[in-house]
Amino acid sequence: MVGAPPAPWGPPAPPARIGRAALVAVGLLLGAGALCGFTARAQGAVSIGPTEIVVPAHQGARAIIARNPFGLAFADSSGRRVLNEVPATPTPLPVPPLAQAQFGTIGPPGPALYAPLGFLVGTQSTSQTQAGEWEGNLNAVTETGAAYSAQAVLDATPVGDGVRLTLATNDPSGRRLALLVSPTGSGNGLRVSATPTPDTGVATMSDSFSSTPQEAFRGFGGRHNSLDQQGSEFYNFLQQENVGSGSAQGLTAPAAPGQDRYLFPNGPYAAYYVQSSFVSSAGYGFLLDRAEISHWRLDSDRPDAWQTEVAAPAIDYVVAPGDGASAIGQLTQMTGRQPAPPDWAVGSILDRLVKFPSDPPAQYQAEVQDDIDNMDRYHLYPAAYRIEAWQFLARPVLAHLISELKSRGIHPLLYFRAFVGQDTTGTDTPSAYDEALAKGLVATHSDGSPYTFISNFNANAAQIDFTNPAAVTWWQGRVREALDLGADGFMQDFGEQVLTDMHFHDGSTGATMHNLLPVLYHRATRDVVGAFERAHPGRRIFFYTRAGYTGTPGSAAYEGGNFPGDETTDWSRASGLASQTPDMLNRTIGGALGYTTDIGGYFDVGPYTATTKELFLRWAEWAALSPLFRLHGSAAAGTHTPWSYDADTVRIYKALTQLHLQARQLILNLWRQGQRTGLPITRPLWLAYPGDPQAAQQDQEWLLGPDVLVAPVVTQGATARTVYLPAGCWQEPDTGARYRGPSSPTVDAPIERLPYFFRCATQPFRAARATPRPRCRQGGRLRFKVHQNNGRVIRVALYIGRRRIRTVRGRRITHVTLRAPRRADFSVRIVAFTAKHKRVASVRRYRHCTKGRPHTVVSHRGRRRRPSHRPRGR
Repeated sequence: MVGAPPAPWGPPAPPARIGRAALVAVGLLLGAGALCGFTARAQGAVSIGPTEIVVPAHQGARAIIARNPFGLAFADSSGRRVLNEVPATPTPLPVPPLAQAQFGTIGPPGPALYAPLGFLVGTQSTSQTQAGEWEGNLNAVTETGAAYSAQAVLDATPVGDGVRLTLATNDPSGRRLALLVSPTGSGNGLRVSATPTPDTGVATMSDSFSSTPQEAFRGFGGRHNSLDQQGSEFYNFLQQENVGSGSAQGLTAPAAPGQDRYLFPNGPYAAYYVQSSFVSSAGYGFLLDRAEISHWRLDSDRPDAWQTEVAAPAIDYVVAPGDGASAIGQLTQMTGRQPAPPDWAVGSILDRLVKFPSDPPAQYQAEVQDDIDNMDRYHLYPAAYRIEAWQFLARPVLAHLISELKSRGIHPLLYFRAFVGQDTTGTDTPSAYDEALAKGLVATHSDGSPYTFISNFNANAAQIDFTNPAAVTWWQGRVREALDLGADGFMQDFGEQVLTDMHFHDGSTGATMHNLLPVLYHRATRDVVGAFERAHPGRRIFFYTRAGYTGTPGSAAYEGGNFPGDETTDWSRASGLASQTPDMLNRTIGGALGYTTDIGGYFDVGPYTATTKELFLRWAEWAALSPLFRLHGSAAAGTHTPWSYDADTVRIYKALTQLHLQARQLILNLWRQGQRTGLPITRPLWLAYPGDPQAAQQDQEWLLGPDVLVAPVVTQGATARTVYLPAGCWQEPDTGARYRGPSSPTVDAPIERLPYFFRCATQPFRAARATPRPRCRQGGRLRFKVHQNNGRVIRVALYIGRRRIRTVRGRRITHVTLRAPRRADFSVRIVAFTAKHKRVASVRRYRHCTKGRPHTVVSHRGRRRRPSHRPRGR
């Protein structure tokens, strides 16, 4: 088992990093050339001059440091300066105590010192909601003290490929700053790490940069409000259960009445999945490589400057000069990219979730069995099916359900969450809570006693401590048990519950761990999944998560995919269907490639109505040409399946499932490309058309690779929508209609039609498939070889779905034949009985008349076993 992983964040100049760099520096230092307090450097290495210092990156970009007054700038490979610190100021700034409200009404921020490498001597504190569905969310942030900044370079010493500097400040105590500027491991990235010396009493550090009102700031994770955060001010801090106001808009949005993107309680910028990185239209990418809460002012206080501030006595960031694709590639190479999943995970997924407030075990089991029956009835088989309340079920019952799914070629998925609790919802067992507390596997108070809180499920809970090697071992054992039971994956839920006064095994507190925990949580899971796959070469596991954060690496390096959190069952821009596109496009440029929406929405309690047929189908259309196609369900109504509505819904949903399957190979190809390059699967138009201002405004459409443009309907009652088509020729695959861009045609979009377009003269879905699809011969004869590996076969029973078609008997059966049904999608189950009293069951699933890989189970018969599917019509 692995121990606690090293945190991706630490002191800005870790001894190990500097030690390695110093060894390289020995060979680079020139013995001669000292002049006027600086050292001449060879071309391509650090240049330390009398007025400025230049640190080159590996591919031509460079950092330029002005000595006096101090200033830091970054140039791209052509020499163009793309980012400059604001000018130095000799004047400190007093910061009076101000609690900036972050719950309900969002208060105005306090004053900020815009200066190079600022630091606050004083205090910074956060208050959080202590219990319930908003446990861990911000209530307020308070700062007070005096802000100072860097003034001049006092000393510069080359260290490896970088430079270590001592900076004078305007702190009257004589405090200095230690600064390290160096290239990242490859590419054009440049890392800046600074800390005050001494750091006693320093509460925050910041840096401020010049800007223009035209600069766009794109990224920051799963934000719903916009694709460009220009003019925004917010905190990067994981927050849960922020939703639009539904029918209670006037009560819950006093600070922004009528605004369609307001989220309650933490405002329009709240997010489950936060990335402290962005891509600028000015030609660079930026990553704040710290886990503590950070405050971002993006031309919000003044139109000519932006600032980031972190609640730590250190700051560590990376600048990656280059265009959008280059910056994305460089940053995600460090932060991580979600790995390509097994092929089956890009099929359709159906979740049977737990209804709120309770879903009794017998009822839940019946719901799962009913789903299986309806799959057979409607011939609508997902690639994977998730049993959320598996902890409800006795292990023999769970084993039976898993067998039922696998016999149909369906991959079983289960559920995990980041905390243990005493609730009886079925998503975990109260005994796990007792065990984790008894063994000291959870976060604690300062005195070492377990830190308990009231969870989203209104019961006592405790946060698993993923810095504790014993807790990691315990957690991985739980995951391994699920995989041994036959699960091929799971949802990995939550991760936002850490309170700042929690204490952890490695000595850290919740001030650092609130954002960091998902990284450690997902890493622990990825490690055990990887070990399991290596031990079981035929098994490929897929899991998807909710909370996440950046780092080097961040959580994206370990996740299989993400779901956006708990969407509301409505059309809103705040948290409904129309919020999904900006959320997906904002996080995907930060390496979160595998976005999986909850088809139909989730939150249908309180002021939110149940999912209508129209909303359900439009949401399924939205998902059809996204990375993953997953039907989840809602809190009160449960899983809203296609058969929950009517036959028309089943028909349209089937067609959308087929559309997603047609695009599956393209999605997988793009995912593997993204794993290599960082380019997202689903791409905002601004990335592909950087010179097109109209393309930059499109936040309800995307490109699936370079040649497919997707423009789903997200407006209730609409039967047409206006689509922006960028430069080039675009064609509707269904109608053949052609359009020349740039243009904004209005296209028909009845309830059964998803507006999407191919670039003219391309066939992206067909071209992506490695081999052409065989001609579909529905009703044809199928012939199967019966292997004798487990003994001479004397009887074979053949099933299609749950129905037994025929039984063959003989002394040695080597082949059997079967007439396929007159449909393209079906499963064949062959049960062979040998003379040595063994039972061999093999299932093949057919998609578009193409057979999949078999799933085979061998067992000793002993006394005669009944087939796991009882034949009908006997």
